[in-house]
Amino acid sequence: MLDIVRLRPGGAGRKYPAPGRLIQKGDTMKQISRIPSAAFLLVGALCIFFPSHVAGVLPFLLGGIMLIAGIVHGAAYLRDKRFLEDESQGIGPDIILAVMGVAFLCAGSEAVGLMGVVWGIIGLRKAAGTIDQALRRMYRHQPALLLAVEAAIRIVLALALLFDPFEKFSSHIVLLGLELILTNVKLPQEERGR
Repeated sequence: MLDIVRLRPGGAGRKYPAPGRLIQKGDTMKQISRIPSAAFLLVGALCIFFPSHVAGVLPFLLGGIMLIAGIVHGAAYLRDKRFLEDESQGIGPDIILAVMGVAFLCAGSEAVGLMGVVWGIIGLRKAAGTIDQALRRMYRHQPALLLAVEAAIRIVLALALLFDPFEKFSSHIVLLGLELILTNVKLPQEERGR
């Protein structure tokens, strides 16, 4: 849509949204909160394609992104006053994400095995939500096969990260990359379900 420019005295223009397009309060924060998700996707791709090269800097990349994501999502949560909603997830996961980001940054290369465990647990938590969505869809007699397959993949990847995270180092970094991508991708049915 085109923006309308209203001229002020002195010739300076100020842009206003075009008619019919009002800026919602949370639009800016929503757009900003997509940045960490894109960064997680990028780090996930790097883990998959360059696991041995990424290994040394992974705690710093992932820790930094987790810290930023926790702060950005927490700020959006507080700004939009979502804590007033009864079914709100809460700010707790964002605080934990930021705390774990700081822990990874502080621990440096010592945190690599722990990163797999943390993202394995995050993956299991995400799988639990996907299972809930699939069951709701099945109960409503809606298609749920893709959600069930997604939940199964999430569980397998998460469990693979949890078991023996310090062995098979390169393969765990690849699994971590897959989990980072899967955790940050919203499938169409997931978007509609919200």
